[in-house]
Amino acid sequence: MKPERLVEELLQVARRCGIRVRKEHGRFRGGYCVIRQERLIVLNRGLPPEQMSRVLAEALRQFPLEGIAMKPAVRAWLEEVAPLHGAVVLDVSTPEYPSQQSR
Repeated sequence: MKPERLVEELLQVARRCGIRVRKEHGRFRGGYCVIRQERLIVLNRGLPPEQMSRVLAEALRQFPLEGIAMKPAVRAWLEEVAPLHGAVVLDVSTPEYPSQQSR
């Protein structure tokens, strides 16, 4: 499967899992995070498809994918390339800092 097609398939898997994906510019690789209780995968728009698919795979492997519909080749690729490790999730859904007026 071509890298560009694999990225599209992985984006569909993310949608089926209820995970929003954002492509942004910047000096970062990307990954999975939770912002204000919203599950999100952030991707660096400048990454080549091969690296973008790797970031998506690492993020998706943190979820139970057994019941998620996907092509057998995509499932096999996920299991081979991004084996499940201990999930690392950045949760930034803490309350806002107190305003300057409360000082």
